[in-house]
Amino acid sequence: MEGDLGNDIVDFAQTIRGEIISQDDDRYSEARTVWNGLIDKHPQLIVQCRGAADVGNGIQFADEHDLPLSIRGGAHHQTGSAIVEDGLVLDLSEMAHVRVDPTERVAQVGPGCRARDVLIEAQHFGLAPPTGSAGDVGIPGSTLSGGIGWMRRKHGLGIDALRSVDVVTPSGELVTASADENADLFWAVRGGGGNFGIVTNFEFELYEVGPIVAGLGVFYPGTQSKAVLQAYRAAAAAAPDEVTTLALRSHVPDLPPMPADLVGEEAVAVLGCYIGDPEDGMDALQPFRDLAAEPLLDMSEPMPYLMLHQLGSMMFPEGRNYCHRSCFVDELSDEMIDAMLEEAETAPSPLSGVGIWQMGGAISEPASDATAYPHRDAQYMVTVESNWEEGDDTANITWARDSDDRFRRLGGYGAYGGFTGVSTRETEDVTDRVYGDNIERLARVKAQYDTANALTKNVNVTPADD
Repeated sequence: MEGDLGNDIVDFAQTIRGEIISQDDDRYSEARTVWNGLIDKHPQLIVQCRGAADVGNGIQFADEHDLPLSIRGGAHHQTGSAIVEDGLVLDLSEMAHVRVDPTERVAQVGPGCRARDVLIEAQHFGLAPPTGSAGDVGIPGSTLSGGIGWMRRKHGLGIDALRSVDVVTPSGELVTASADENADLFWAVRGGGGNFGIVTNFEFELYEVGPIVAGLGVFYPGTQSKAVLQAYRAAAAAAPDEVTTLALRSHVPDLPPMPADLVGEEAVAVLGCYIGDPEDGMDALQPFRDLAAEPLLDMSEPMPYLMLHQLGSMMFPEGRNYCHRSCFVDELSDEMIDAMLEEAETAPSPLSGVGIWQMGGAISEPASDATAYPHRDAQYMVTVESNWEEGDDTANITWARDSDDRFRRLGGYGAYGGFTGVSTRETEDVTDRVYGDNIERLARVKAQYDTANALTKNVNVTPADD
């Protein structure tokens, strides 16, 4: 780089432990890459932070040079918010510590960790926190959006297991937020995303899970989709809280466990697990294995809890193009099921699908305003999952948007902060959908910690005026 900025970067490098990657660095192309292959942004600088001081100094440098700022944690958020065009990226991937205290059942987790990093460490002791549903999901993005994972109905969301967070605010101050300290900030980060500061440590409560759990993995013929989803609706309503499932209308994926003659077949996949004794769990999961007389494939068996997350990573590999949207519903009406199946049939890509995520259980125990995440009472989350490797980007993005719009006309509401999609409609604002009635309180907290709205690469909250 030339001029004063180049000289200032040299001085800036002396104030941090990490490294700075610029556009002429050989490492630049790899450093700006994220999980979603659709994202192609070119920041001016990528700062690979090694601690809270690097984060604070990076914020100050971006502010002094009027550079847009983004935070790269796990880099898995499908909108590509980890990378900012022509700005400065604070890359936290090297801050990947995991320290488990099996006696206290607590884990200290760095913002560079992905779900598998935490689970590998905690499962050694038969423990786990709630994480996202795939092994390569980043801890910061998934947790701060809510954290919808495989133990959600038994132990709640990722935010429900948080005991505290360490946060570098946009002013560069390092603070701890918990139920007893900076409680307003602690309320806001639990569902409010990265609007208020950069989390440099997560303290999670751990639960007894696995390491072997009863696992559910059944593929039913696409020709029986309506009957399968109607039967799934009944089985989900009767399931105990130890059971968490999802149903996905798509195609049999090309993965190693799948017989070659089934790959590409239209199917309804029903996946899930039971948090508790595996033998009891297989009995509890049996209704989901009997949704149709002859499944295409049934892989259900006791399996490592970690394997469920690895399957998610395999089904949604890094580098593919993604646009995932979501809404919540309180019931799966026949009309909604018909609409879901019709939209799945019209997807431009055979890799795409429509999913039903079973909610309820422990998720619903806190009040809707107990944390910033408001959608506590929803019984299901419906996802439109547009996935493609080649073809018209606009057509795939538009299909996701239009399908989501249709589900909302049939009673869908809200949105999950982790599944907001990318849009061809520039005026679209998902903020109210994600935060619901909690938006006004979030705006007040935003004004307290990020008055200038420096942290905008998120489901952004506008600071309150007063």
